[in-house]
Amino acid sequence: MKKKLFLGANFEIFANAKALRYNMTPAESLLWSYLNLKVNNAKFRRQHPLGNYIADFYCHQHKLVIELDGSIHQLPEIIQNDIEKQTFLEQQGLKVIRFTNQQIFNNLEYVLEQINTQISSPFRGRGGLAKRIIPCLDVKDGRTVKGVNFVDLRDAGDPVELAWNYSNQGADELVFLDITATVERRKTMVELVKAVARQINIPFTIGGGINEIADADALLNAGADKISINSAAVRNPALIDELAKAFGVQFVVIAVDTRVIANKNIVHLNGGRLPTEKETLDWILEAESRGAGEILLTSMDHDGTKAGFDNRFLKEVNSAVNIPVIASGGAGSVQHFVDVFEQSNVDAALAASVFHYGEILIPDLKKILKHNNIEVREV
Repeated sequence: MKKKLFLGANFEIFANAKALRYNMTPAESLLWSYLNLKVNNAKFRRQHPLGNYIADFYCHQHKLVIELDGSIHQLPEIIQNDIEKQTFLEQQGLKVIRFTNQQIFNNLEYVLEQINTQISSPFRGRGGLAKRIIPCLDVKDGRTVKGVNFVDLRDAGDPVELAWNYSNQGADELVFLDITATVERRKTMVELVKAVARQINIPFTIGGGINEIADADALLNAGADKISINSAAVRNPALIDELAKAFGVQFVVIAVDTRVIANKNIVHLNGGRLPTEKETLDWILEAESRGAGEILLTSMDHDGTKAGFDNRFLKEVNSAVNIPVIASGGAGSVQHFVDVFEQSNVDAALAASVFHYGEILIPDLKKILKHNNIEVREV
């Protein structure tokens, strides 16, 4: 039992852990003040020995390690040590999530929600975590646009203004996708991320043109809470492993564009322009095994049609994975949101035009979801 709980840590590791336990950083002390209250009845240990390493926080019940990264973690030798530490812990069957000190100080509610997600994941869905409503802003040349089946784009407004509006309405998260970044080989919008981060206090994801660690690092440092990759992950699946190890799985969203070809759901790239040979469910399962923390699944056959989500396939995917699934493509009415949660039990539903053009207001949507006994966060 001792070896299982401490993974063979020696006396020196125990001594170092004890010293650190009573000399915590301000960020560690702040987070501990909440974890010590037993979040979701989970018991955490602070500065806990695990093999040759010391975890900032560890929950043996849920096999969960929480690491807090200050500025020193940007040094090359510390980054390497963090990668080795996380690799070792994951090989022992533990899940590792990482947060920066700034996230603890500036966005503690989001941090606690992410921790809650990890320790509640076996009980996802009804009676567990609240379902999330996520407006998506497709951005082209600094403007929000929307089309049908990824074409015939029209202007939908300023993304920063829309983000501020959605935050005030009660949106749970936002997703920004630079829909032409991969095709035009452009880097994503660091300046836009900074502008959005100054205006809202809810988590947001940024995607488009992220091809390497440096791209993700720039966006996260600019204020994004998560990064989303699509085409780059399919072309280089190892990128998922690298991002998960560098930043933690909770920061890595894998966006998947799917379309039915010959009765099979097939992964498409480059904003849905290029079909691959990969079957969608097979790719999603591989992405999860490599460290994806969340799947954003868009049905291109439904996207922009306002005919409803692809609930059958969403249910198939959601039943096959152990990470959150965000439904995307097809929302046209409040009933479509009720249907997707009731029929597929996904964790979140994403939409664009019905929100951008005021066809559905988020407070009204949440009231109806609650009326249908679907748990949502209060507006």
